Amino acid sequence: MKKAYLLVFNGLSDWEPGLAVAEINKSIKYVVQTVGFNKETIKTMGGISIVPDHSLTEIDYDNAAILILPGGEMWEMDPVDELVPVVKKFIDLKIPLAAICGPTVFLTRHGLVENIKHTSNGRAYLKNIIGEYKGSDLYINKPSVSDKGIITANGIAFVEFARDVLGELGVYDYETLEAWYEFFSAPQLED
Repeated sequence: MKKAYLLVFNGLSDWEPGLAVAEINKSIKYVVQTVGFNKETIKTMGGISIVPDHSLTEIDYDNAAILILPGGEMWEMDPVDELVPVVKKFIDLKIPLAAICGPTVFLTRHGLVENIKHTSNGRAYLKNIIGEYKGSDLYINKPSVSDKGIITANGIAFVEFARDVLGELGVYDYETLEAWYEFFSAPQLED
């Protein structure tokens, strides 16, 4: 089975990757594996303790299906330089990459969306943190954007983000994915 890697770190926003990883993990094609900067226990924003399955140096690129980067305050405060070669390797190998909320700052800061249609928590959000950046003309004001195997989403678009991740991985056929999205984006309660 291919591995869907989820980056875990202290303060990660638990809810942002939740729907995506739950659906990926139900698939018979993929297994979700957590990856940390090291293998020390981390605590999410919601207070959940996670021991990473792997450290960054243990990623199996030959069996990697995607790298999911969830949000958290770390991205705004820290350039997270040790992650740059890992993310560049995913991009170079054309293995999908998905970033929701804060990691869009990371991608922009390191020039990784210069030629990619992308979104974030707003154009002003990116510019306030990192200033003008090359590729800003490719910014799209949508909840989630998928281009060339790179998915970016704003922090409240976890349903749209999950839809784009599931679509990129082919977890569901088009009709099933659209029905899934409708169910989670506008649930209808019946009497």
